[in-house]
Amino acid sequence: MRNSIVHPRSLAISALVALVATQSVFAQSPTAPRETRKSRPATTTAVTPGSFPAPAPAPNANKLNDYDPARMMAGHVLRRVGFGPSPKDMETVLRVGVNGYIEQQLNPSQIDDSALDAILPAEPKNQFNTYTRWRRWYLRMVASKRQLQEKMTLIWHEHFATSINKVGYAEFMSDQEELFRRNSLGSFRQMLIDITKDRAMVIWLDNNYNDGNATDDEGNPVPPNENYARELLQLFSMGPEKMNPNGTFVIGGDGRPVVNYTETDVRETARALTGFYVDYKKNKKTEFEPYAHDSRNKTILGRTVVGRSGADGAREVEDVVDILMDHPSTAPFISKMLIGKLATETPTPAYVQRVSTVFANTDGDLKATVRAILTDPEFTSDEVVRSQFKTPIEHFVGLFRAFEAKTKGYSLVDWTYETRHLIYAPPSVFSFYRPGSKGTLVNTALVTIRDSEADDFVSGYDASINVPKIIRKKRLTTPELAVDYLSDALLAGPLQEEVRSRIIDYMDGRVDEEKFRGAMWLVIVSPDFQRN
Repeated sequence: MRNSIVHPRSLAISALVALVATQSVFAQSPTAPRETRKSRPATTTAVTPGSFPAPAPAPNANKLNDYDPARMMAGHVLRRVGFGPSPKDMETVLRVGVNGYIEQQLNPSQIDDSALDAILPAEPKNQFNTYTRWRRWYLRMVASKRQLQEKMTLIWHEHFATSINKVGYAEFMSDQEELFRRNSLGSFRQMLIDITKDRAMVIWLDNNYNDGNATDDEGNPVPPNENYARELLQLFSMGPEKMNPNGTFVIGGDGRPVVNYTETDVRETARALTGFYVDYKKNKKTEFEPYAHDSRNKTILGRTVVGRSGADGAREVEDVVDILMDHPSTAPFISKMLIGKLATETPTPAYVQRVSTVFANTDGDLKATVRAILTDPEFTSDEVVRSQFKTPIEHFVGLFRAFEAKTKGYSLVDWTYETRHLIYAPPSVFSFYRPGSKGTLVNTALVTIRDSEADDFVSGYDASINVPKIIRKKRLTTPELAVDYLSDALLAGPLQEEVRSRIIDYMDGRVDEEKFRGAMWLVIVSPDFQRN
């Protein structure tokens, strides 16, 4: 049992769980390799403030007290564009403005991120070393100045969900991560081409050694595996049902959404994608074998893909992608997904239409599409600010960023493993949660884990925070000043007044390291901190 802070956990958990239904999305989670957790220092802080009030639904923090609206909007942008405010990034946003910061982040190659290299462990030579690769990516999320690029890399990892549990080679997963980083704000067309040939994806969705000319023992044709072809249509590009440009579904005469594709379309797509395999013996790269490619014509979504033979057969990937990019549902499907990740899972049809129009008019230019999302008036509306719940990754990474706490990434691997939201290990093709279901991320199980890991964080497990220096430098001479500092650092906004008052009462007139760390824990587990 941990020697840790004694907390009113059941009371805090009850307040959080009241926000959403208690059905956990992680019921079918994968197992992942794990190293033994490092021993952690004990703490003696005692917390006894009483229960938290239930949070108001989707609060507009501007109305709670007189917190600076500019800082609150900067915090909103930093939570959505990246992984939460840091003191330095807050200063940057306030100096250059919201749109100025967004434009900087849309051009990551122009941001000097060389300081990041100093804290990253070396890229492992061992192709099976997953743990170090996990740490490297989490540290990027914490410390990279290219916050939007890292956020988009994670978004694409969740969209094209692939798991180490089947792929096996950690090197393959880190190469896929770089694929997402490279294409994060580039061409969606190129993203689809690259991910189709990506060796981790080829293995994950069974397009490895997919022979378009296979026969059984009696000489009968054996159809190719359809797993990747199906997900390419269903999840990765245009979605299962026809969409209007505004993201609403096209309704048929039976009153139901019209389907986008048939089983024939899936089979024909699978035929076009045959011939690829991972050459484990030679170079462990994705190769193309002409003899295993079905070179006959295919009809996909009403369009003919002229069969290609020889090495030219690999170009049918591009033919398939052209068809998908031209499909009218692709722009709203991808636009709505990105809005859901960056802004709100319940956008207005007008918001979706404006963004999908940009996507369609630019042939899937992701920089232009993301700019349209982040600069749209709805992005900073009362309905969007603080309207979402943090994923475990956003929650944990945000803690380190708030205090610029030093970490080696061990804790982030441990904590996300416990929440089953561990990068490289999504539980299924639907990733960690289905689109539109972020509310499921606040439930009894996950809140309990977040509560426990907050204990680790404030206790100093893999988190170097110089509390006496903070108290001295920020001149936190009263509990009121200390709590308001923590609110600013962690929320970039105000706490609900009753929560604030109870934390101040807990401090009992003292501002020392023990009480400060206890107050920090209480802000972290408060309902306000769960909102993004």
